[in-house]
Amino acid sequence: MAEDTKLPLDANNEIATVAKDITYLAFQGILRSRDATLETRGGNRSYAIYDDIERDCHAYGVLQKRKLAVVARPWQVDPASNDTLDIKAADMVRAQLSAIGVPAADNPGDQVVMASNFDLVCFNLLDSILKGFAVGEIMWDIDGKEIVAREIRPKDQRRFNFDTDYKLRLKTWSQLIPGETVPPRKFIVHTFGAKDGSPYGIGVGSRLFWPTFFKRQDITFWLTYLDKFGSPTAVGKYPGGTPAEQQKDLLNALAAISQDAGVTVPDNMVIELLEAKRSGTVTYEQFARYMDEEMTFAVLGEAPTSKGGGGAQQTAALAREEVRLELVQADADLLSATLNATLSPWLTAYNVPGARPPKIWRQVQEAEDLKARSERDRNLFVIGFRPTLAEVTKTYGGEWEAVPPAVVRKTDALPAAFAEAGDNGPFTDDLLANRLAVESAKPWTDTLVKIKSIVDSAASLEDLRDALIGAFGNLPQDELVKVMQAGFAVADLVGMADVADGQ
Repeated sequence: MAEDTKLPLDANNEIATVAKDITYLAFQGILRSRDATLETRGGNRSYAIYDDIERDCHAYGVLQKRKLAVVARPWQVDPASNDTLDIKAADMVRAQLSAIGVPAADNPGDQVVMASNFDLVCFNLLDSILKGFAVGEIMWDIDGKEIVAREIRPKDQRRFNFDTDYKLRLKTWSQLIPGETVPPRKFIVHTFGAKDGSPYGIGVGSRLFWPTFFKRQDITFWLTYLDKFGSPTAVGKYPGGTPAEQQKDLLNALAAISQDAGVTVPDNMVIELLEAKRSGTVTYEQFARYMDEEMTFAVLGEAPTSKGGGGAQQTAALAREEVRLELVQADADLLSATLNATLSPWLTAYNVPGARPPKIWRQVQEAEDLKARSERDRNLFVIGFRPTLAEVTKTYGGEWEAVPPAVVRKTDALPAAFAEAGDNGPFTDDLLANRLAVESAKPWTDTLVKIKSIVDSAASLEDLRDALIGAFGNLPQDELVKVMQAGFAVADLVGMADVADGQ
């Protein structure tokens, strides 16, 4: 091996380790999260502050939209190669994923703890989008000759630490720090948003905390405002020198007619509300909606509204759709990478030793405009191409069958003038007939009917040529060429129809 092709010393060893990291210190061998919001605002509640974010209806809605957009996509399992063993492994993993949450076949009455399926497992792992990481514990079982993942139960992030080797540790009463080691092939950890590879990740909750906090404060003031200006404040006046006991009685009387706000003052004293002078039209509602827009931008990558109208709004809608698809694709790819590094190789190692693990992934693509697709298929049909029955079923769904020619002849696929000519059969026996039918809208309809009559009476192609020139010789040259082409095309159709009918 040449000197310049040799690997340098320590090439396979990490040099910039956590132990040498000067940006933060590990405590008793445990990594700390780099989420500044979690450190400054979490306190003893830790990740529970991010659960509070989902109490906001708007934040919950956009988070659900992002996660459900992933699990709504169909998933599939592809073998690593065309090797028989690899295909067997893919079939096994596919069957296992479909059976998650289903009781064992030999004991169908056994009730699983988590009535889940693979989509719900993925949905739970996508909680990392909000909190930075998510953990699922695999409940292994034996079903016949296979080791199966019977359930994958989601676990609270507050129950786990990560050590300086990036390994998961379980916090317990007996060992809070550093936590108990966990067995291999037992827990799936899906991480989101870490720039330095930290297993804790950094979720969008770190960005959503402040908009939801400010919105909550805004609504508190808004409710107070509505209470103050929605109903009058009761004021009771008493003469100077009134005993304190009588003042108290007056206040109690006010409380009986006013829920929250009532005041008592001597009749020779005045209380006024001094309102700050301000300009502009900013309201509590506008501020709350602005916070909602910030949440939408943080989660979905695009604001929900756009200034302007017409084309501007349409352009903004297309941009949002493009960003949304990119987010769905990215989330699906990241989740698939986690599953392809954990669940897929673990199932393969247990049940098909020697096989290469299959690839789990989700199909993320923009929904096709079927109207535009049908128009395209129609145009292709006109020039001589048609999709197969399998392609039609795949594209448009449902069940299809070929329509017999006799039925086609009774439809309005051809212009009415053809039916009036007395013989509309041959025109449906070839793709070119349909092309002629489509192109035969007025003023071509009458011309084609006349051409059809000439074709029927012609004894040979020479007679047809002479008859066409005699009937349409006064047309401009380019129009005459079209007539001649149509005439010979119709003649071909008639000939092919006669052959098909055994004449």
